Amino acid sequence: MTTTLDDRLAIQDLLYRYARAADDKDTAAYRACFSSNGVAVNWADFEVNDGATIIDSLSQYQWTMHKVFNHAFEVEGDRARGYTYCLATHVADEQGQRRKEDWHVRYDDELLRENGQWRFLRREVQVGLIEKVDLPD
Repeated sequence: MTTTLDDRLAIQDLLYRYARAADDKDTAAYRACFSSNGVAVNWADFEVNDGATIIDSLSQYQWTMHKVFNHAFEVEGDRARGYTYCLATHVADEQGQRRKEDWHVRYDDELLRENGQWRFLRREVQVGLIEKVDLPD
C-alpha cells in the first residue's frame, strides 16, 4: 500500500473543501464532498443525501472555523482509510451573551475515488471535548 504524493494532496484538498463547506454553510459543496452513497455517522446518524441537517445545525452560530490538521491515510486502489483531527470553533449569541465553543474532533474516514476525485464514503465523527467560553462584549 503506497500512497502517492498526488493522492495525499487530493485527499488533503477534500478535507479542506469539507471544512470550507461547513464554514460557508454551503449544503451543495458539503454534499459534493461525499460519494453518491456516502454517509456520515455518530453526528446525528444521517445519510449525506440529507446533508442539509449538518449545515442547518451550523446556522445557530454567527460563524465557525474548522481547522484541519494531523491527518494520515492509506490508499489501496480507489479506496483509502484514515483519520483527520479538527479543532472547530463556533461563536453564538445566547440571550445577548456571545459564547465561543471549541470542539476537538476526530474523523475516521473511508474514501472512494470517483471519476478521479476523492470523496467520503463513510465519515465517522467523534467529538472528544467541547470547551465553552463567554466572550467579552
